[in-house]
Amino acid sequence: MGATSTQGWYLFIFIVGFTLGPAGLFALGWPIALIGFVLMAVALVGFRSIKEPLTEESLGVENKRAGAMART
Repeated sequence: MGATSTQGWYLFIFIVGFTLGPAGLFALGWPIALIGFVLMAVALVGFRSIKEPLTEESLGVENKRAGAMART
């Protein structure tokens, strides 16, 4: 199963935020932690904004059953 470019970028942003958040809390200071947590929030909102439900048309699948029923 593949991922879109947008999903890849949001995953990258989440991983960077997930790294900076705890690193800021324990070693680099609260401004870095804040940046990390903001990046995680941006990534999560971005993931929620990707709305492409899987349909038969988007997968390129032809609905043969509906065609057979229409002929009867």
